[in-house]
Amino acid sequence: MVPYHGMSMAGHAVRSFTEKIGDVLGDAPTLIALFLVSGGYDLPAYLSEQRRLLEDKRRREVLTLRTEKTAADMHLAVLQAQIEPHFLFNTLASVRSIILTEPERAVATVDALSDYLRSTLPRLRNAATMEMPTLGAQIDICKNYLELMKIRMGGRLRIQLDVPGEAAAATFPPLLLLPLVENAIKHGIEPKAGPAMVRIRAMLTDGTLTVTVEDDGLGLRGDMGSGLGLANVQAQLRNYFGESAFLNVATVTGGGVCSSITIPAGAA
Repeated sequence: MVPYHGMSMAGHAVRSFTEKIGDVLGDAPTLIALFLVSGGYDLPAYLSEQRRLLEDKRRREVLTLRTEKTAADMHLAVLQAQIEPHFLFNTLASVRSIILTEPERAVATVDALSDYLRSTLPRLRNAATMEMPTLGAQIDICKNYLELMKIRMGGRLRIQLDVPGEAAAATFPPLLLLPLVENAIKHGIEPKAGPAMVRIRAMLTDGTLTVTVEDDGLGLRGDMGSGLGLANVQAQLRNYFGESAFLNVATVTGGGVCSSITIPAGAA
């Protein structure tokens, strides 16, 4: 008999099994070998370097944001500081003019000025550290200012406040409201003869906070839109809220001006 030189049944089974393993693994063994030969042992170092680069990128992004925030804070501080000297000089000049003829009124003016500064200066410091105050705190500043103006104008000024508790508790950027009140006095009330009124209202609805300053003075005139106070308010609104906040100044039917600020509630 001629010897059989082929493969046994067992050999065929082994080869079939081996081929199936090869089909499953494909080129993996070869790729693994090539990977190890070409520096696969450096994988941990590579991954570590990638993590370090990612952390460096995040640190740079945080530093950029902090730098931009600091620049914005400094800009706001400059804008806010521009408000104070004009008001102080006018008040001191008023005291000087009445100190001999109306000493009691001069004393009351100085007392009111002290109350105003006590309420304002700590909040200016808080603004420099970006501690966001409440609307109620800003209303207190405006109220002290109006009380001072009331004394300066011989008591002819009436003050009305309509600020619900939930609106007063809402966060509100520092010294946004005071320039509107100052404008009402300077452009509307002081040039008008006889009794006058300034009313501050606030309303919190549908995720927005609207604060309105209304007077019954002489109304809008050509120089109203170019004042430093309104420019400061617009600049601060942009810095804090971008395009999400609004300043509106309009004439009131029958005389006077209504200025309102609308911001996203809770976004300050």
